[in-house]
Amino acid sequence: MSAVLDATTLPARLQSRIWQGDQLAHVGAAAVSSGHPDLDALLPGAGWPAGSLTELLVEHGGVGEMRLLAPALKALTARSSARSGAGTARHVLLVAPPWQPYAHALHAWGIALDRVVWIRARDDEASWAAEQALKQDGIGAVLLWLPKARADALRRLQVAAQDSRALAFVIRPPAARNQSSPAPLRMICTPVPPPDDGAVSRRRWVQRTALSVDIFKRRGPPLAHPLNVMLPLQEAVLPEPAAPLSTEAQPGINHVVDRRHLAAVAAGGREAAGAAFDAVAGFAAKRRVPV
Repeated sequence: MSAVLDATTLPARLQSRIWQGDQLAHVGAAAVSSGHPDLDALLPGAGWPAGSLTELLVEHGGVGEMRLLAPALKALTARSSARSGAGTARHVLLVAPPWQPYAHALHAWGIALDRVVWIRARDDEASWAAEQALKQDGIGAVLLWLPKARADALRRLQVAAQDSRALAFVIRPPAARNQSSPAPLRMICTPVPPPDDGAVSRRRWVQRTALSVDIFKRRGPPLAHPLNVMLPLQEAVLPEPAAPLSTEAQPGINHVVDRRHLAAVAAGGREAAGAAFDAVAGFAAKRRVPV
């Protein structure tokens, strides 16, 4: 007759590695709150797991993954104080992002710029650079954009993450969902444009931008449905509402930008960006203005 294993009798270091399929697992290392309570409730350990690899699958870089991670990065780079009792500020590494980091937006999110390191690397060097970064002290998080990932490179990243106190994120395309991965936490992040409501001002309309988070792998029961996380565009990086729209020609400026499509480009992904470009190009053609 088989006996039922009582996990409570095991050492603490082993209890953290055992979980029941109908319950969220506990994490061995301290988790960092995502800054989104509804998302924390779905993550093992109630936050982004430290010492473990997390995969974010996005259509292309810049659809909202940075805004999703911004609260955690802010907490990791925050300077310690005797009053808050916070730990020592740590560095955040951005490895091979498909775009140049926008310092103004990072600052608006509260991320300490002197703690952000941007690493430019080729695809064959990016995973190695992230792996070496995870082995260093003082690292709070490593974000790696990896369009093409080899299985052995992912395994090395997971091993390096396990030996680290840092958050480790790999940003990959959605097609990677059908590929095996050693990452214990995997999710697809899809931008959700704001609803088309003509009665709402453009500035408030932009604040309704969201990101659909579908966690398809975690140490716990399957997710019933994706979670929509509201990620409004930062006020500090939007044009001032009081600034009048000038229709006068400016010296040295011979192009037109239709700001109505700002939110669609930021939240709608490649298709929305293409639609926005077509709209602006059509407007420019009518006015005979080059884009």
